[in-house]
Order: sequence, then structure tokens, then C-alpha cells
Amino acid sequence: MSKAKLTTIVLLTAFLCGGTLHAQLKYGFKTGLNLATVKGPSEFDDAGTSLESWKNVVGFHIGLTLSHKFTDNFGARGEFLYSKRGGQYTFDGQSYRFFNYDGGSSYATGRSKYLLNINNSYLDIPLTVYAKAGSFEFSAGGYVGFMVQSVGEGALQFSQGVSENNLTINDTEFFLDYNYRTDKPGKAVEGTETQIVRVDNRNLELPKAIGAYFDYPDDKGNVFNSLDYGLIGGVSFYMSSALYLSARVQYGLADISNNNADIAKARTGDAKSLILQNDRDQNFVIQASVGFSF
Repeated sequence: MSKAKLTTIVLLTAFLCGGTLHAQLKYGFKTGLNLATVKGPSEFDDAGTSLESWKNVVGFHIGLTLSHKFTDNFGARGEFLYSKRGGQYTFDGQSYRFFNYDGGSSYATGRSKYLLNINNSYLDIPLTVYAKAGSFEFSAGGYVGFMVQSVGEGALQFSQGVSENNLTINDTEFFLDYNYRTDKPGKAVEGTETQIVRVDNRNLELPKAIGAYFDYPDDKGNVFNSLDYGLIGGVSFYMSSALYLSARVQYGLADISNNNADIAKARTGDAKSLILQNDRDQNFVIQASVGFSF
């Protein structure tokens, strides 16, 4: 066989294989809603009552898909999604506060009530294998997510406060406007109004709106870790060869909280030192999507 014929055959084979591979690839787009929360342990008061809880928040996801078909019924899929998840966090019960002023600080015990909606945004890369049965498709795999934004909004009320000198402190309320990635220790929200709170015979001027690390004496890092990963599984229903509806569960395996910055709210340690919590908090998301592939 001549060199020219051999070259022609090789090029033709590469072209046909490339065309076959391209025919097995399907590009797509999907978007939908996230019903998200955080799974993790709670703090307890001295009587053993749970103080913390998480409820669902609604977010969304949007992005691109790329599927490779091994056979008519089996294949693999990769996705690149922008996804918002988090949870509604509540703390209600036994607690403490430090009231700082120039040249000193007053410590008080009392009752804190936090209501905080946390929204964390990620760039997710899910990788799954799928199997088709008629108009249904079943998929399973894993994902990795990289946090790009982490914010929270809510309110804090400190009531029944008593200082170390056994003096009563008036109920105090703060608006919570958190940016977990940019807020600084001890800082209030820029431009916020102030309020006067009397503590140990001092009139303290305190902000009405505080940042994520207002109660932190120094920089302990971000509360939430940047990396998330876990398992996913779901089912899709194809209304046509291209248009489909899907639902799946996304179960996080990563500890999303930074244990070096996760401060206990119920009590302090010896000499009024802050207690760091060594626990695991994990994302849990139910997704409902509509997609199109071509």
C-alpha cells in the first residue's frame, strides 16, 4: 500500500471517528429551583434543650450540560451550574454578649434569638452516569462546588440580660447584614444608625446593623469553607427527545463550616474565652429543573 493511500485511510478513519464521537455528544441547558437547608448538630443549654434549628430556603440553579452516549440507554453527563443554596438558621435561648467600649468590655448573660437567612452561591460541577427506560432517565454521581458568594440577612434580639455586676440590661436588637467573605472583625455595617444601651451604668453607643464578625475579637477566617462536594441522584422525564423535567437530591459530604471560626453562642469557656465548635454542617438540596438538549 502506498504512503498516499495509507494517509488517506488514516485521515478518513479519524474523520469518521470524530463524526461518530460528535454525534454521541449532546449539549444542553438547564435551570430550576433549589429547596435547600443545612444538616448539622445543635448547641444545647444547661438543661439539655436544643437551641439551634435549620429550615429550608428557596434558591435556583442555571447552567450548561454536556452528555456522552455510550449506547442508546446508557451514558455520562457533566454540568456546569451556578447554584444558590443555604438555609434559614434559628438560635433561641441561653446565651451571652460582650458589650465593648473604649478601654474595656462588659460581659452579660441572657437570652439570644437569631433569625438568619443564609444564601451561599456556588459554581457546581456535577458528574453523573445515566440509564434510560422509555421516557424516564435515572442518574447518579457526585459533584464538587466552589463558593463564590456567602451572605446572610436577619435579626438578633438579646433579652433578659444581666451583667457581671448584677445590673439589668435593656433588651437590645440588631439587624444582621452579613457578608461572610468580606466583613471584618468588630465592624458594624457601614453607614448604619446607632442606638444607646445602658450597661453597668454606662451609656454605650452601639450600631443598629452589624456585620458577620462584629462579635469576633480577631480574624478567625470565614465561617463557611469555600469547597463543597457530595453525592447526587435523580430522575428525569423526557417530554420529547430534547425537552425534559427532572428532580434530584444533592447530599453534601463536605463540612461547610470552618471550625476555627464557628463560635458557640450558648456559653463561654474559662475566663470568658470563646468556645470554637468542632462539628460538621452539610448542605442538603432538592432540585427541580427543566432542561433542553440538542
